Order: sequence, then structure tokens, then C-alpha cells
Amino acid sequence: MRTAWLLLALLTACGGGLEPEPICAPSLVGLCGTLRFRGTIPANTENVFIAAYVAFPLTCNELIANRQPLIPGSVPYTDSLTLYSVPLSPGTYHWVLAVWKKPGPLTLTPADTQYLRVAGYYRNPADSTLPGNVTVPPGASAGDVDFAVDFDNLRPATDFVTCTGP
Repeated sequence: MRTAWLLLALLTACGGGLEPEPICAPSLVGLCGTLRFRGTIPANTENVFIAAYVAFPLTCNELIANRQPLIPGSVPYTDSLTLYSVPLSPGTYHWVLAVWKKPGPLTLTPADTQYLRVAGYYRNPADSTLPGNVTVPPGASAGDVDFAVDFDNLRPATDFVTCTGP
């Protein structure tokens, strides 16, 4: 009986100390997950960031103007795995991607595509050839939005959208 009380006291004192740390902060309204990196990081890498789109962009204008967040943060990219989180408004996002950026000023115009490449995107779990949808619920976060970044296969925006400018 004494052993049972000791075990109960020990488990209560640990407070879940052996449980994994959650990736999503409890206060986050947005999405979070892990990025796995492969390939060689280009020498001219300035930044890697996460972008999300409520509707899949069809033009370069939509690619720039409809990006959420409009001014993205950065994710660490020098290890093989990193955790990320992005504050977003509640809703369904039809394209969540990692964007690689080379040095250069962003102007929030289609000209920015000269500095940006698609490095990887969240894929549909049922058909990995398609982008996956992610729903951010009101007042909460969408977790486990995990995907890979391949530095050896950076793709220009024109592989995904129609651009008439640079």
C-alpha cells in the first residue's frame, strides 16, 4: 500500500514532466508543425518562411497580395528539422508552403517572385501529389502541419501560377 501511495505522489509531482512539449503554444491561433530539411542549403539563402493561402493563387498578383501573413517571419533552416508556428486567422487554407528567399528587397509586388522559390508544401494525406487543406479553428490552432523542404528542388512561382512580369 505504501508503494502505491509513493507511486501516486511521484506521478503527481512530475506534472507530466515526461510528456513531449507541445509544438503549438496554447495561445496560438494559427498553424504549427515541423519542417524537415533535405538537400544543400544554397549559399545565397537569406530566409525561409511559411506562407498560407485561403484560395490557391492563380496569378503572381494573387501569390503576393493574398499571402498570409503578408509580411512573414522566418524559420530556422540550418538543422535537419525545425518546429514552426504561424499566427493566422481562423479559416481553411488551401495551400501552406515553405518559401525560400534569396537576398533582395521585397516590394509586395509580383516583382518579388525573382527572389522567392517554393521549397516545399503541405500535402494532402490521401494524395501526396496534391496540396493539403488546413483548417484553423476559431480560438485554436491546427497542429501537425508537417512537411519537407528540399533545397535541391527549389521551384519558381511560374511552376504554380501564371506570371506576366519578372
